[in-house]
Amino acid sequence: MQPNKRKLINIVGLSQEKGIPIRTVRTLMAARKIPFLKFGYRTIFFDPAEVDLALQRFEVQEVGSRSRRGRGT
Repeated sequence: MQPNKRKLINIVGLSQEKGIPIRTVRTLMAARKIPFLKFGYRTIFFDPAEVDLALQRFEVQEVGSRSRRGRGT
């Protein structure tokens, strides 16, 4: 059986995969809102699955998406 392998990508790959600017990725890193692995001074990798989970916490639901029953209208 193969060990659990994680797909790691760099900041440019994450930016392209998620469709967000590199500057936004760096801002999220600085605020510690997305997980990342840092090897040495410059080498930074991300696990896209973990980033997805972290970003889901900040997802905003649409206002008025539930029907309002019983209001008489």
